[in-house]
Amino acid sequence: MFRTISVQQLEYLLDGERTFTLLDVREQREYEAGHLLGAVNLPYERLDEVEAEIPKDRPVVIYCAYGGQSLLAARELAGRGYDTVNVLGGLYYYRGKYYVTCKE
Repeated sequence: MFRTISVQQLEYLLDGERTFTLLDVREQREYEAGHLLGAVNLPYERLDEVEAEIPKDRPVVIYCAYGGQSLLAARELAGRGYDTVNVLGGLYYYRGKYYVTCKE
C-alpha cells in the first residue's frame, strides 16, 4: 500500500527536513528541462534498476508530469517493499519554489 499527497502537501514536505528520497520518474530529457530540487531521476521504464539507486531505509516520494506514471511506480515499488508516496497531479500542477530549470 502507498499514500498519496497533493502538490501543496509536497511543498510542505520539501520545506521540512528531507527524511525521504524524492524520485522523478519522467524521461531524462524532461528532467533536464526542469525538475524539483534534490530529485533523483529514474525514468519509469528503468524501475528495474531501482534497488541499485534508491535505498529502502527511507520513504520515497514519487512524482512525474501528470501523476499517472508516479501512481504506477508507487504501486510497483510498494510491492517491492518500499514505503512510497505518490504526488497527485504531478509536476504540471506544481508552482512552488523548489522547481529548478537547467541552464544551457
